[in-house]
Order: sequence, then C-alpha cells, then structure tokens
Amino acid sequence: MSIFQHCTVTQLAEVFRESQQEIIGEWQLQAGLLLRDLELDKPTLTDHIPDVIKEIIRDLALGRSGALSAEHTRGSPPAHGVQRFHDGLDVGEVVAEYNLLRVAFITIAERHNLYIVGEAAHIINHRIDAAVRMAVMAFAAQQELIRKEREDDHLAFIAHDLRTPLNAVALLTEELKAGLDARALADADELFGMMERNLHRVEALIKRVMDISVMSSTDGSSFNPERRLFELWPLVQRLIIDLKAVASKHTIEVVNEIPRAITVFADAGLISQVFQNLLANAFKYAAHGRVVISARVNHGTVSCTVRDNGAGIPLELLGKVFDKLTTDPEKPGTGLGLAIVKQIIEAHGGTVDAESEEGSGASFSISLPERAERNFGKA
Repeated sequence: MSIFQHCTVTQLAEVFRESQQEIIGEWQLQAGLLLRDLELDKPTLTDHIPDVIKEIIRDLALGRSGALSAEHTRGSPPAHGVQRFHDGLDVGEVVAEYNLLRVAFITIAERHNLYIVGEAAHIINHRIDAAVRMAVMAFAAQQELIRKEREDDHLAFIAHDLRTPLNAVALLTEELKAGLDARALADADELFGMMERNLHRVEALIKRVMDISVMSSTDGSSFNPERRLFELWPLVQRLIIDLKAVASKHTIEVVNEIPRAITVFADAGLISQVFQNLLANAFKYAAHGRVVISARVNHGTVSCTVRDNGAGIPLELLGKVFDKLTTDPEKPGTGLGLAIVKQIIEAHGGTVDAESEEGSGASFSISLPERAERNFGKA
C-alpha cells in the first residue's frame, strides 16, 4: 500500500512554507550539478529563485494561479535570462534550471509523503512556466542584440575599409589628368593596372558586406577567414605599389623588408586589409618619413611588424588603440582601422601589439600561423 497521501492545496502550501529552505537547498544541489562545468559563482545559483518559491507558496495558499508580481514581470527572470546568455549557457540549460525547481517541489513533497497533483500541480507549473517564458524571451532577445551589433560592426568596418582604396584611385586619377604628356601615356598601362587592382579590392569588400549581411555571426567576430598558404612578400609589395599615390602625397617612403621565403596560412584578402589599415595608420603619423614592414618566423608563428619614424602615438591613447572608435583628436580618422586589424588577427588565432614613444615613431606587431598543420590542422 502506498504511503503517499492526498492533501488540499492549502495544506500543501503550509508544508512548503515550513520547508522553504529545503526547497532552495534541493534546487541549489541539482542546479549545481547541472552547471558544475561552467564554474559559475554561488550567488548566481540563488538569485531570484527564493522569491519565485515564495510566490508559488502564496498562490497555493490562495488556491489559485496568481498574477506575476511586478518584480518578476519587469526584472528577475528576464535579468536571469540575459545573465545566463553571458554566462555561456544555451537556452536548453536555462529551461533546465527552472525545470529543476519543479523537481525540487516534488522531492520535498515526497519527503513529507505527499502527492503534487491536480490544482496544486497546475499552480506550480503556471508560475514556473511564466518564469521560463520570460527568461527564454530575454535570452533570445540578448542573443539577437549581440548578433545585430556584430553585423553592424562588420558593416561599419567594411565601409571604413572602402575609403583607402577609393582614395588611392582618386589620387591616381588626378595624377593621370595632370600628366597627359608622352611619358605619362607610356606609363598609362601600369597606372590603369593600379586602378583596376584597387577597384577589384573595393568589389571584394562589397561582396564581403553582402555575404555577411545574410549570415548570423556565432563566433564573436564578423570575420570568418578562408585560410590558404601563400607568400607574404608579394602580397605586401603589391599593396605598397597600389598605395604608392597615397604614400607619395605625404612624401613617405615605404620599405618591404619581409624575407621572400616567408609563407603564412591565412586569408589573403583579410591580411591585405590588415596591412592596408596599418599602412593607413602609419601614413597619418609619418608624413615626410619612412615606414618599414618586416617579418620573422619563430616556432611556426610569423611575427610581422609595421614600424614608422613619425610623431608617435600619444601615451593616453596607446593602451586603447585597438579599441573601436578610439581616435586621436589631432588626426583624421574614424577609430575603426586598428579595431579591424585586431578582429581579423584574432579571428586567425593571432595576437596584436603596439609600441610607441612620442616623437620617435610607432611599431605595430601581428602574429600569424606559418603553416596549416602546426596551428589549424589540415588546410
């Protein structure tokens, strides 16, 4: 014969009122097991759950499914959903946390030889289902917000990267107009070649905008490298040639000291963007100066440096030069170029660094994998 007993909803409420700490303890135990691999701090395991338990007991005492309190409607479960998104849980784990509260009530009832059935089960489920719904909606809204922010960032970055090649084309066009003599005509093929390559670069960037705009980012970066093995010197040298008009405008000498034998395993288009932005930054500070691009291999990693002998970066900006929208008020710019560099290099699993001393120039360093098998498995 079963030892479990039926009781009224109000009697069950009284048992739960006297056993609130037991319910909380049971839920904490089960939630701790669920989340043990996430190493979350203890306060996040309790947060608003005691209040949810109190409201369930109140509803049971009243014998009805009460309206959600203002605190829960506006705050706790939605805030919990947002927090759990940032804690790294998936939506199923968020739902599981609340479902463990149902288990806790059932477990405590059984310890007192009681059933939870009928109206009592309905009241408990009503409250927990409402909390789950609000937490999941907030979780999904935060997920969408982050996705949208990444998408907007990417579009802003692409718009920024259109400026340098377009500027180069404009300056080349001016050069052509100003030199339509015999010698200029003889050089026309090379000049038009430069223009064509810059236009192709713009077209590639626009294509990337179109591709990313229909893709949801899931890895924390808007950039998804398509890696292959390629020689670094020719890529940088072609970029130097294509930006010759920009460098000449500022009377800057650009020197490629990268050893010709060095290869990297990366996305050539994205790495071209990186050097384009590093050069554009150097051009701002090194008018009438010199920019040197170098690289070396160290244990399967290629370390590249772009160094100028310009005015240097103000000390108060140096620590945050890779942050989005960080700009020098004394120089033109949107504050996106170096943020793009950081995102691209980190998407490749590399690192970025900046060193500078005012009046003595600046040095920007990036690291990239030399070969596929050493860092990323087979290409």
